[in-house]
Amino acid sequence: MVAHVLHKVSFWAMTLLAMFLFATTCVYWSFRPDVNFLLTKQDLVGNIVWRTAFYIHILGGMLCIASGPVQLWRFVRERYPALHRVLGRVYVLAVLGIAAPSGLYMAFYANGGMPAGLGFIGMSVLWFYTTWKGLQTIRRGEVANHRVWMCRSFAMTFSAVTLRLWVPLLSLGTDLEPATIIVLTAWISWLFNMLVLEGVFFIKNIKTVHYEEYV
Repeated sequence: MVAHVLHKVSFWAMTLLAMFLFATTCVYWSFRPDVNFLLTKQDLVGNIVWRTAFYIHILGGMLCIASGPVQLWRFVRERYPALHRVLGRVYVLAVLGIAAPSGLYMAFYANGGMPAGLGFIGMSVLWFYTTWKGLQTIRRGEVANHRVWMCRSFAMTFSAVTLRLWVPLLSLGTDLEPATIIVLTAWISWLFNMLVLEGVFFIKNIKTVHYEEYV
C-alpha cells in the first residue's frame, strides 16, 4: 500500500515538474537573445548555427518532456493504446531525430568547458541509445523490455528537470564555486536519475524473485 502511494506521488510530482519545465521553456519562443539561459551565451547568440541548434534542441526537448509522462501512465497505455502508439512515435522521433543530435552538438559549447561538455555528451549518447533500444525492443514484440528501456530514456529526458533542481540545491547547500557546480550538475543531472531508476528496477526484481519462490 505504502509503495503504491509513493509510486503515485512520485509519478505526479514528476509530471508536474515536467509540465512546469515545458511552460517555462516557452519563453524562448519570443526569440529574444537575452532570456534566461541565453544570457550566459551572449558570445554565441549571434552564431546562426548554434542559435538554430538551440531552437531545434528545445523543440525536441519540449516534445519529449510533454509526451513522456503520458507514455508512462498505465491508464493511457491500457485504455488508449492507439494514443500511446502515436505519442510513442512522437517521443522517439523527437529524441532520435531532434533533441539528442542537437544536444550532442551543443555539448561542445557547454558552460563549464570540456569537463561539463563531456557530461552532456555522455547524456546525449545514452539518451539516443536508450531510446533506440526502446524502439528496437517494441519492434520485436518485447513489451517488458520496451518499458524498461523507455523508462531509462525518460530518465535521461527528465535530466533537464533535475539539472535545474541540482543547481540551486548545490548553490545554497554547499560552498562550492559556481564553476564547479556547473560541471557537477552536467554529470549528476542524469547519473542521479539513472542510479535511482536502476535501484528501483533492482528492488522490483528482488521482490519478483522472492514472490516466485513461494508460489
